[in-house]
Amino acid sequence: MVSRKKAKGKARKAAKESTKQAVPLDVSHQQTQQQQESLEGQLQRLKIISNKKLFTIKQNEYSNQSVYAAEFIPKHTLIFAELPTLRGNEIEAASINHENGTHQCRADDDAFLKNNIGLDECARKSIWELHDQFIDTYSPTNHPLYSRDEKRILGIIKSNAYHSNEEGSRGLYPIISRFNHSCRPNIGYGFNGWEMRLYTTSDVQEGEELCTCYSDMVYFHNRLERGEFLKRKFNFDCICSGCNSNHEDDESEQRLKQSDIRRERLRFLAETLSKRDRSNLKKSDFEMIMESIDIMKLESLEHNISTTYRLAREWAMKLGEDEASLEEKCLSAEVYAKLLELSKGETHPESIQARVEVQSKRR
Repeated sequence: MVSRKKAKGKARKAAKESTKQAVPLDVSHQQTQQQQESLEGQLQRLKIISNKKLFTIKQNEYSNQSVYAAEFIPKHTLIFAELPTLRGNEIEAASINHENGTHQCRADDDAFLKNNIGLDECARKSIWELHDQFIDTYSPTNHPLYSRDEKRILGIIKSNAYHSNEEGSRGLYPIISRFNHSCRPNIGYGFNGWEMRLYTTSDVQEGEELCTCYSDMVYFHNRLERGEFLKRKFNFDCICSGCNSNHEDDESEQRLKQSDIRRERLRFLAETLSKRDRSNLKKSDFEMIMESIDIMKLESLEHNISTTYRLAREWAMKLGEDEASLEEKCLSAEVYAKLLELSKGETHPESIQARVEVQSKRR
């Protein structure tokens, strides 16, 4: 698996080497018949998921678009899946054309989306409707169509794009981008290639806002550290329930202080476990990973928990735990398979392998 940092660096290097000025990306969407059939099947699955209508999109109190539950949604319910409108080298090329001054205004960006990427008017509109958190950071240009308050594709990408661990690059998802950030999210996500899948990580009440977590980095840091990171990375001040309290309410402030302690403990556990010799595991190592899972649940940080479950199962079996013992610890093969199907989909190789394991244990 390519790391996020290395993948981003390689993609930018490839895009920069393709031209010294404009990046006239040749987006070839012509695929083999097998790939086309696979895409059609994927789109059909997405249509079925999308038709559940479990959420609505409307303006919040700050006049920004937000997503709310249309009805009660139980924990671990798949609510939506989407393919990106922009992805990979397309995003890198659009970003570089802004940074090197080739594109000087929104009109330049839109022409690139139309002529180089091949997006129709509807697809381009879905992108321009997204929030640009960086409007106040752009340097003015002399382009006759430049406007001071206009959105730019670079800002929309920086504000909304998600990184697919499987593809090693970023994708822009017009519907999923409407979900706001929370450091205590109730929505988790995963990827099956470029397909991004959303599912609930807790019971959600009708009318409750649905939020994802924009970065795993917030898992391991207290409110102050998270706030500085989110401001630097996304240019906003976080006011989610995990960061903001009514200082007149001692109980609320105490709850957030306890949350800070748990996050710092989670960081310590992650750093300690990363240094462990996996060929010589000890019972204390397994206990630490189980403590990590408990903290992630308490802090509503379950969107990437299947990875931790897999590691916990592997370590437990190396230490001689049987399936009955794992089931008592809520680490059964059935639970792990369900988490994988939620985050990666039933057709993902890891999900198929996990389901085969479940069937073999039933015999």
